[in-house]
Amino acid sequence: MIRVDPVEYLNSHRFTVLFSGGKDSLATLLWVLDNVQHEDWNILYVEITGNTHPLCNEYVHTIAGELGVKNKLIHAKREDLDFFECMKKWGMPILGKYRWCMNQFKLKVMQKHSHLIQVSGVRASDSPRRRKLPIIELFRMTGNITVKPIYKWSKKQVLEYIKNWGIPLNPCYRIYGHSGNCMFCPYHGKKEIILTLQDPYWREKILSCLACQRGKTVRYYFWMKYASQATLL
Repeated sequence: MIRVDPVEYLNSHRFTVLFSGGKDSLATLLWVLDNVQHEDWNILYVEITGNTHPLCNEYVHTIAGELGVKNKLIHAKREDLDFFECMKKWGMPILGKYRWCMNQFKLKVMQKHSHLIQVSGVRASDSPRRRKLPIIELFRMTGNITVKPIYKWSKKQVLEYIKNWGIPLNPCYRIYGHSGNCMFCPYHGKKEIILTLQDPYWREKILSCLACQRGKTVRYYFWMKYASQATLL
C-alpha cells in the first residue's frame, strides 16, 4: 500500500489510464485531465475480441478525439483468441474458479502496452470485495501499481462529474444497459441480460455458446432465466 495523495503521486510519475468506454473509466479520464499537470501519460483501451460491441470502440475513439487526447490512445486486443471460442473450451469465467477473461484478454494486453502505473476507475461500491482496497496499491498479479482516484465516489457523483464536462455517455448504456466492452459478462444483472438478448446478433452468439457449456454454474442459470424474457428487436 502506498499512502500518498493520488494527485501528488500522479503528477510526479508516468502512467496509463485504463479506459473501457464505461462511465467510471470516463470519469477517471476526466479527473486526470482536471488534476494532472504533465503530459507523460497515455490511455489504454482493451477490446475483448469477439465480445466488444463496435459502438463501444467507436465511442472510445470519438471521446478521445473530442477531449484532445487521441494521440495518447492505444487501442489493443488479442489477435490470436476469440472470447466465445474460449468460453466454449474453458467454460464461464467465474470469480473464485477460473476468471480467464481478465487474465487472457485484459491483463496480458495491459502488460504489453501499459506503463508500470495504471489509473483505474474502480469504485468501492462496485462490489463488497472492493470495499477494503487502498486507493493506491501494488497489483501482485502483474506487478503494476494501481491508482483509483474515484474509489470513494458514488454512481451519482460519477454521472454528475461527466455531465459537468458535457460529455455524452456511451450509447451502449441506452441500448444494452452496459458499456458494451463486454457484451457477455456472467455478472450482468437482469436488465442488462434482457436488453442484450433483445439484439438478435448477440442473442444468437451468446445463447449458442451457453448451450455448449458442460458445467452449468449459478450464473449460467441466471442468464437462462432471463433469456426467455428478452423480446427480439
